[in-house]
Order: sequence, then structure tokens, then C-alpha cells
Amino acid sequence: MVVEHLEECLSPWLASEYGYVVRLFGGRTLFTNVKQPQTREAIGRLGARTTDLSVVDLVLASEIRRPLVLDPRAREALKPEDLEGVDAVVIGGIMGEHPPRGRTSREITSKLARRALARNLGRYQLTIAGAAYVLKKVAEGFRLESLDIRFGLKFSVTVGSYSVTIELPYAFPYENGEPVLPENYLKVVAEKSLIYESKPICAQEL
Repeated sequence: MVVEHLEECLSPWLASEYGYVVRLFGGRTLFTNVKQPQTREAIGRLGARTTDLSVVDLVLASEIRRPLVLDPRAREALKPEDLEGVDAVVIGGIMGEHPPRGRTSREITSKLARRALARNLGRYQLTIAGAAYVLKKVAEGFRLESLDIRFGLKFSVTVGSYSVTIELPYAFPYENGEPVLPENYLKVVAEKSLIYESKPICAQEL
């Protein structure tokens, strides 16, 4: 599992997403394109490996020979058989936007040209954690159409003296009728809506 870090700051929200990926894939997780020493240290504390090289650098140097990029703009959906012979699956470390701007396609897929397979995870944009969960299920042999993936998540949470209702315009996988989320995810997202939007939180401040 490779996560190409493409955000300037490692905010608590992004760290929550990254931590979930590491919990799913453990020491097999490599975060690429991590330029800032503070960010490398913070991600290292999650239990993952890091490099300042981009995944494109690693592919061009043949350190990764058969990559598959999870790209929402890819023409084909991911199938279990697509993972056969692949030595790295790449997720963009990107905080999603609505509507999506195609950053994975622009920053990763287009630069790899014919050196990588590109597959989508359905018609909607997932979070980093959601994409990692769906990838794991497909790797276990499940087909996308058999998974419970729903668009949009609306929730209310109390942060300090504030009661906040938030609606996220992303798709989320569900298990047993509940959305699959990182630990304390809703609180972290709510805090971001109140605090972090006005002041980006970088790795050295975590």
C-alpha cells in the first residue's frame, strides 16, 4: 500500500485518515512524497514508513514495477483480479473537495502514463480511509457491487459548548448498517469545521 502525500499540512483530520490506513495495512504502508521532516516524524509515529521521493520517482526508478492507482477518474472499476501481480496500490493522500478536481489523475496517474493500471472505486468520491477499506475488501475477493457504499454523511456532534451538524459530500462504506470510520473521526471533523478551517494545522503543531 502506497499513499502519495499531496497536502501541505498534516492536519488532525488527515492524520486520522492516515492512521486508519496504517491500522488496516500495518507495516506494509509506505507514505511517499513526504518532504517535511516534521511530517515524516508524525507519520512515523503512526507506524508507517515514509520517503521524500514521490511514487512517480519510485516507479521510474523501477523500485515499484507494477503499480495500480486508485483514481476516481479511471475508466474501469477495480476488480479482485486486477490486484494479481500488482506490487503496489497507490492512494492519493488528498483531502477531498466538492466537486472533485481530479487531483489524483493530474498528480499521479497522468505522470505514470502507461506504467500503471488505473482503477476507480465506483462513481462517487471516497475519503482516504474509505478507499483503503474498500481496497482491502476487494483484495479479500469481494466485488464492488457487493459492498454497501453510500453517498453523503450527515451527523451532529457536540464540541465544547457548540452543537454542530455537518454534512460530508463523500461516499462511505457501511458495515452492519453503520459507516466505517476512523476512531473519533466525527469529533475530529467537527473540530476542523470550527477551528482548523481558519488556521491550517501543520505537522509540527500536532
